[in-house]
Amino acid sequence: MQQTVKTPEKQTVGVWHGFRALMVLFVCNFHIWQQGWLGQYVTVFGRTLDFDYWTRASYVFVDGMILMSGLLLYLPHARRQVYGTPVPTVGRFYWSRLARILPSYLLSILIMLFFVALPLGAYRDAAARNFDIITHLTFTFTFFRETYVYTPLNVVLWTVAIEMQFYLVFPLLARAARRQPWLTLCLMGAAGVGFRAVMIRTVPDLTVLLNQLPAFLDVYALGMLGAILYVRLEKWLATAAPVRRRWVCAASTGVFILGCVALSLVLRAQSRSGVAGLEQLRLSQWLLRLPLALTLFGLMLSAPFLPRALQKPLDNRLMRFLAAISFNLYIWHQQLSVFIARGLFPDTLHFDKPLQQAYTLLCFSLSIVIAMAATYGVEQPAARAMERLYQSHMRNKERKTNERSPSPETVPPTDPLRDGDAAGGAGAH
Repeated sequence: MQQTVKTPEKQTVGVWHGFRALMVLFVCNFHIWQQGWLGQYVTVFGRTLDFDYWTRASYVFVDGMILMSGLLLYLPHARRQVYGTPVPTVGRFYWSRLARILPSYLLSILIMLFFVALPLGAYRDAAARNFDIITHLTFTFTFFRETYVYTPLNVVLWTVAIEMQFYLVFPLLARAARRQPWLTLCLMGAAGVGFRAVMIRTVPDLTVLLNQLPAFLDVYALGMLGAILYVRLEKWLATAAPVRRRWVCAASTGVFILGCVALSLVLRAQSRSGVAGLEQLRLSQWLLRLPLALTLFGLMLSAPFLPRALQKPLDNRLMRFLAAISFNLYIWHQQLSVFIARGLFPDTLHFDKPLQQAYTLLCFSLSIVIAMAATYGVEQPAARAMERLYQSHMRNKERKTNERSPSPETVPPTDPLRDGDAAGGAGAH
């Protein structure tokens, strides 16, 4: 007799909270290290462990956040293919993404504009100011060097622009992937790799092109593939014999260990490439983008099937808290680290280890406090308000439909989805 597989009640995967938190922390540490130069090594039992290479290359974990975004965005669609569960409508998806991104993003733009850029006279004229503001409000500032590289409105926001650009086309990609998954994902992968290959051969300066959306399409595709494989393996394990589950658990442990080793090697390679100069560093980042994504893909896919004790470092209250504030932590840490270094510490910061330690601790502490304030004081209340607006709109729409067509058979069902991970994926931020 064939067993019935139930749809998993839990829509989130705990260990992925840990991945998000750690990747954001690694990026934060890189930017804070850029200002303070604190030595990245620890001494354990008289032996010095040098993590300098890891910190110097930690900016590449932004690629990991892009990968996770693709994974989480496509997860509801992968579940639909396997369990027949509904997916968000296009309107619901866009509204959920706006509710997730806009409050914190606009807060950052407004604060940087009125408290930093304008008071310090950062713009050469009104035209430059207006152009910067318009491109940021339309998420097109990554297309222009002056608004991407030289903007005073927080340079790290480029990732938000890439995400919003991807959100715009994601419903089309998701529909295509549900119908022809392998063809769609292969075309996305080829587009990403092909774009980088052509640009490497034809463009001498990769500064502006380095982090454009086409250069990430293969990373997004890998994330979507991860969602497909995870859901299918999850379903298979639900009815598998205990011995098979143990084998999967053991294999996942091996894959995870190998992934950690491979990740260390990729970061070492990226760190060494910086010796040859900035352009070589950018070139290396493109060449290593796919190997890095494949490595993180293996880590993210194997982690949910590790023994529970090994999952605990990634899935606990601290990691969930850090994941919850990670978007605002990412937004504010770099600007705060620059302001703190220039305003509170002397020029000897780079050569005084106690000062470096105090600076690093202050940067992390203040960044977390500001992220908490922005998340719980602005982001989440605004998201709840936007959700109430959406629900009110849907009720009004349903009421008007009922008035036009009172027959129960002709009344369309309301959207059964709630906001959150199940309503469009949590995204990278």
